[in-house]
Amino acid sequence: MERDTIFISHATPDDNDFVRWLGARLTGHGYKVWADLFELRGGTPFWNSIEEALRHCACKVIFVVSKDSVDPNRTGVRNELSVADAMRKALQDPAFIIPAKIDVTSFSDLPIQVHQLNGIDFSKGWGPKLIELLDTLEHANVPKIAGDQASEFERWRNTMVRTATAVEVAPEPVLTNLLPIVDLPKMITFFEHDIDVAKIVSALKEAGVPCAPFFRLVISFADLSTIQANLPAETAIRVRAHVPFHDFLSGSVTTVTSPQRDEARKIATSLLKQNIERYLERRGLKRFETSNALAHYFPSGLILNDKVPYTAASGRKTNKNVVGRSERHSVNWHLAMKVNLVLGPPAIVRFKPYVCFSEDGQTAINDPKRTAAIRRRFCKNWWNQHWRQLQEAFCVFLAEEQPSLTIDLGGPEKLVLAGKLLELTAARKMPDDLKVADEPENPVEPDDDEFDEGDGPERGDPEDSE
Repeated sequence: MERDTIFISHATPDDNDFVRWLGARLTGHGYKVWADLFELRGGTPFWNSIEEALRHCACKVIFVVSKDSVDPNRTGVRNELSVADAMRKALQDPAFIIPAKIDVTSFSDLPIQVHQLNGIDFSKGWGPKLIELLDTLEHANVPKIAGDQASEFERWRNTMVRTATAVEVAPEPVLTNLLPIVDLPKMITFFEHDIDVAKIVSALKEAGVPCAPFFRLVISFADLSTIQANLPAETAIRVRAHVPFHDFLSGSVTTVTSPQRDEARKIATSLLKQNIERYLERRGLKRFETSNALAHYFPSGLILNDKVPYTAASGRKTNKNVVGRSERHSVNWHLAMKVNLVLGPPAIVRFKPYVCFSEDGQTAINDPKRTAAIRRRFCKNWWNQHWRQLQEAFCVFLAEEQPSLTIDLGGPEKLVLAGKLLELTAARKMPDDLKVADEPENPVEPDDDEFDEGDGPERGDPEDSE
């Protein structure tokens, strides 16, 4: 029988949450996993199945170290460990058992079979240490399942339900990455002129006034005085029509030749996006052209200590770095945002996070080959929760801790955004171990042993502790 299985030894039911999480992640990475939590059904000969798996199937044993599993009274765990130790000797594999510590249990309390083995300390964060475990398994050439993983995932899904980890029917707040548009502009203006429309549009864009050509007309949210002030004195321009924005979007304008609905919405989306980007530049963020969109990044020194203090959706006071230093790569990293806008309904803005790099803290490196490699490595374990936290901090900076943000469109027209990310209430909730277990608050570069002090809460601040 081929040894192709990772056996997880743990205290049941105390360590079940971690085992569910770890088993799902290892399965997702292609490994075959055995744990009594998933494999034993009613009527199954208990010790026969465990011993069969240990003696004939296991290529590695992960021993979950916790205050419950090291309790001398937990004879079941001790029996599993005894058999595993015997197989370690028989297979002549010193690294057959991998201790995985998940709480504050002292290494001095470990059973004698694993007392001198190199362990992985998951108590410092499940996500980062998963990477270390995967590296360990890969280095040991632990076999993976060939082909489609669907059947193995289905097996795990069924066992998750059987072990009472199904989604609960209960309300739960869910923080999105969307910023609601509170108020759209009321009017949009068509301008006419007597010269080449391309020259007018070029001059206005050069001056930073968002506009769009439509045949011989120019469309903008800006008023006449703003438009005229950014054109040469000899260039005369006139208002052809003020149009209700709602009518413009619906393609129902009758007072002037106007684009049809789909084209009108594209024009409006582009103009509003340009106005938001112009606002970011007025706030001190710098432009950076990526391969597919414009991004705006924080230069060093724009805000105090390059940190944004804020109150997270959970109610906890914290802060996030928006500029930092990677000594390994000898560059500074900068949080940047790309702007996506949807007119809906509902109308929303999504600020998509991005990372730029610089050598001087001010000018972004514009060498895709160099920065792409750094970005892949540097952000390798920046999990979803961290990106969301950066978006939260960015929105606080943007709205200056106010409930809403008003963007001037160049005259009386305004665009009003909410000051916080949209929060919804889900009708069902996930078990806690599946929600945030793999999302460390403080991401690190893959080879770092300690968290970057520049990210997350200030150390020693009691208000920042969980």
